[in-house]
Amino acid sequence: MQIITLTKKQFESLKKYKIKDNLFTAEGDFYILPLSNKWKTVKKLLKKFHNTSGKNYDNKIKTIKSLIELKQIINIPELVLPENLVQIDNEVIGYTMELIPSINLEEALLSNEIDVEKKIKYLSQIGIILEKMEYVRKYTELKEFYLNDVHENNFVVDLKSDSIRVVDVDSCKISDNISCTIGSKYLQPDTLITHIDKYKQDENFVYGCSFIPTRDTDLYCYTIMILNFIYGGEIEKLTIEEYYGYLEYLLSIGTDRQIINIFKKITTNSPNENPYKLLNSLIPLYGRMHKNAYKCNRKR
Repeated sequence: MQIITLTKKQFESLKKYKIKDNLFTAEGDFYILPLSNKWKTVKKLLKKFHNTSGKNYDNKIKTIKSLIELKQIINIPELVLPENLVQIDNEVIGYTMELIPSINLEEALLSNEIDVEKKIKYLSQIGIILEKMEYVRKYTELKEFYLNDVHENNFVVDLKSDSIRVVDVDSCKISDNISCTIGSKYLQPDTLITHIDKYKQDENFVYGCSFIPTRDTDLYCYTIMILNFIYGGEIEKLTIEEYYGYLEYLLSIGTDRQIINIFKKITTNSPNENPYKLLNSLIPLYGRMHKNAYKCNRKR
């Protein structure tokens, strides 16, 4: 594995990579790193960690090394995988990855300039990525491989291909690493997930972990992303009763019963299902699915 070595002076000369103002990066900062590649210079994205010691850091480096070493087995081009570790004065301070001209998925989903058909296409592509990861787990030696922190800000729209890419993959569960869910957006206590037995919590609370990453947790988060898009709010904060009330409303306005059943499964002990093949059925009803329409209907 190649390690890129920088001097302090070289690092201090790097241009910081601008991210959305409302995005909080707890783990590190991003920089544009020019690298010489034969006759031309290629720009990479450098993620520099805030903390470079302790168990969390050691586990993070282990995760990055696994992603680099298992790249050929993973073979999912939509994942923006680490490429090289970067060190300063023999201390590994971060890693490089592909620099993608992109916009954040959350920004795309909130944009009035992007139509609902395209937004649904982006959400469907996430389901395809999760299906590819399931294929990896089933047909390769990599049996433990989950995105773990599935939410809108960990996906971007590649502006060159108009397709979804997965970023910040160093929070994934891979092989025997410890993957923390304590900071995962949709895997929080006092939300819908807390009340369902199939989502197991780590009783040892290793490194501050809570829910154990599984296929079900990835699909739960993905389903919540879809529902938050059509609901226009934080549906994971509803009670079980309120959640089922909203699903009944969706059924009453003509939503496909098959996708309603998939939405229900995330709150049962049955295995979750990937709904991406059914997302196009939401398009004709999208305007009536918003929480405001739902609340108006309840007042009648």
